[in-house]
Amino acid sequence: MLSEQGKDNESIDAYQQSIELNAEDAELCYNLGIKLGSVRRDVKAELEMYKRATEIDRSMGGAWINWGTSLAEQGDLDGAEQKFKSALEHDPRVAIKALMNLSLVSQARANQCAAVLGDMDGAKSNAEAAGLHLDAAKYLIDQLTAKDKEDPDMIANIKQYTPLRLGAHKMLGQVLAGMGDMTGCESEFRLATKNFETHPGAWEMLSLVLQRLGKVDEAKEIQKKVEILKAL
Repeated sequence: MLSEQGKDNESIDAYQQSIELNAEDAELCYNLGIKLGSVRRDVKAELEMYKRATEIDRSMGGAWINWGTSLAEQGDLDGAEQKFKSALEHDPRVAIKALMNLSLVSQARANQCAAVLGDMDGAKSNAEAAGLHLDAAKYLIDQLTAKDKEDPDMIANIKQYTPLRLGAHKMLGQVLAGMGDMTGCESEFRLATKNFETHPGAWEMLSLVLQRLGKVDEAKEIQKKVEILKAL
């Protein structure tokens, strides 16, 4: 009730008093962790609550996800990956979100490898992993019932899928181009148009690659398609 009234600090005090009375309530620890992170920016205390919640209930998928997300925001990609994998292992209800977050971790690593370390092989491996995680998420999305798709969290996940997958295609294509593998780059962007036939962004990426390869006529035809798709 205090949270709904915007009295966040008072709600935290109430949560903490509740935990003193019932230290084995995983949901309580999880909710307090969210508050400590979002209101007080106390990352250490926030993570401790997620840790406690998952020790009490290993299937507390939300706590694993939030724990991993917080670690990723601190730059701890290894720790984040571990928590997202734990979410995937212990709570099927959050599997789609866990896979999407694992994809983001792989994309972040690909960026680090390419931009910071100059390790293009590592960048390629991580960019490929990012796509595979999202393909696994798409398989699970396709298995959802109509009722499942009405869940607000699931609606958000489904909406997030397309830009994430297009981003993974773009990243791998750019890495391949950076490695001088323009044939592989073209193949990746053609795959993007196959996966997203009505998305102008996918065709635009392919058009740019074809121009670089000197396939000007095909690139022009694709640009016409892009304009039609944008007008729909």
